Amino acid sequence: MDTLTIVAYALILYGIAVLYIAYAKPKAIWNLGKIQGFVQLLSEKGTVIFFSILGIATLVGGAWILMR
Repeated sequence: MDTLTIVAYALILYGIAVLYIAYAKPKAIWNLGKIQGFVQLLSEKGTVIFFSILGIATLVGGAWILMR
């Protein structure tokens, strides 16, 4: 397994984790200071949308690297 494949799998796992955090909102993670900063800046709904876009982009990027 080469380095690029490992990076692709890491991106896919990161995208899944970000989407999980965006939609499940686990209290231990959602109440962290940086995420609450996003909530104050973008509102709750805006933060979920931002994390959804970020998660989908990393998933697509990881899948693109694997199919390349």
